[in-house]
Amino acid sequence: MLAVKLPSPQDILFLRGDINYTEFHLVNGKKVVSSTTLLRHQEKLDGFLRVSRKYLVTPEYITATRKEQNVRYVVLLGGQELRVSRRRTNNIQ
Repeated sequence: MLAVKLPSPQDILFLRGDINYTEFHLVNGKKVVSSTTLLRHQEKLDGFLRVSRKYLVTPEYITATRKEQNVRYVVLLGGQELRVSRRRTNNIQ
């Protein structure tokens, strides 16, 4: 089995959980897949912000937040927007 080296925290733009897998979306545009749940990665990574059940973001790469009707989004460094869940909107300024 081939072991994949996980990226360093400063290279991670956000993480996306998908059942028992986690996709690491990196600042350079690449993507790395891990066969570990998002919760396990959240326990290991300090300083990351959980914005929904699916997404864990690096706060330093949040450039803006926007609200469309009753839905809030975080805008990341590359212009990518991630939806913030209703119960986690208090975590976002």
